[in-house]
Amino acid sequence: MSCFESDKSSLENDEACCGGATASQLSNCALAMLEKEGSDSALSPTESTPISLQGGAPLQGYDVEFDPPLESKYECPICLMALRAAVQTPCGHRFCRSCIEKSIRDTGQRCPVDNEVLREDQLFPDNFAKREILSLMVRCTNVGCTDKMELRRLDGHVMKCEFATVPCPLCQDAVWKSQLEIHQSQHCQRRPVSCPDCVESFVYEDSKIHESLCPFANVVCQYCGMELIRDQVGMDT
Repeated sequence: MSCFESDKSSLENDEACCGGATASQLSNCALAMLEKEGSDSALSPTESTPISLQGGAPLQGYDVEFDPPLESKYECPICLMALRAAVQTPCGHRFCRSCIEKSIRDTGQRCPVDNEVLREDQLFPDNFAKREILSLMVRCTNVGCTDKMELRRLDGHVMKCEFATVPCPLCQDAVWKSQLEIHQSQHCQRRPVSCPDCVESFVYEDSKIHESLCPFANVVCQYCGMELIRDQVGMDT
């Protein structure tokens, strides 16, 4: 009796998942359920099946710096990065799930390593490799940070890291999150400022233009050398 048949009664109750599906689709559904049950509930979302990035492109392997360096057995032969949501083929090769699924759909039902016949429904999750990879030590991806942690902890660290960068809402430059307030008030070229002479408001990068036109700015008379307000001498600069 197959794994799917042994749990047939519970699947029949889940019409949203398997109702009206073909035998092949039911097999895929059962495989997905087994993968979910076999996953480690203590692991972070980093371990889950790849989701699509903005624009619809599926995630490939983990493009991070491993320390010590990643062993070749944990490297996807397609994207050449650390296996993400690792799966195995019947012929014994490991791939990122999204990488091998795309390969099968785009280039034919063959294993890219040994050209053996390979269908998507023959892939099975390699939860052991998945857990091993998520336990490997990696360096923080933020420039300036020297912290190391298990791969499973990386996403949470990066979001809270003092070296994490965010776009300044005024100038769109990448700024350390911890320095954003100082940047906006003291360094941003697009920060709002006001003229001390006429109290007109403008952005900092336009300061010199305003100074050359401000009617209340102090200027030196070209004839007598006295310092006067621009409007008093009627100068156009």
